[in-house]
Amino acid sequence: MEAPDSASSEASPKIAVKVDLSVTGTESLMKACYWFSVDFVCEIHKTEETKAEVVLRPRKPASPAELASRREDFISSVLDFALRERIEAKTASIRDLLMAKALSEAGILEDEPQGVFGDAVEESKTDGMFKILGNA
Repeated sequence: MEAPDSASSEASPKIAVKVDLSVTGTESLMKACYWFSVDFVCEIHKTEETKAEVVLRPRKPASPAELASRREDFISSVLDFALRERIEAKTASIRDLLMAKALSEAGILEDEPQGVFGDAVEESKTDGMFKILGNA
């Protein structure tokens, strides 16, 4: 995100945010706009291959101080959604493996899922949790 670029005129107050799409994707922008759509009409304009501008127009009259505060909230929301997407992408295989193991142990799946489910360090302990639970 770049330096503040909010403009407000008496006739048409708005919040304008320039976004670097290499930092946050279109999906994150759309999610943030969705959450702000209660109070704002949101427009996303792609200005370059890796740049976009989001314009938020308030549905009700708002002071410049309120708009500045909401602009900061919007930027935080976009970054939050972008971070959530990155974390989800990096942990998707672990989540899928845990779900498959849980469903397998519950007897819902016919076949055991592929992958290592144990903790080699914990399994090597004679009084470790795996021994206590009977997975030895």
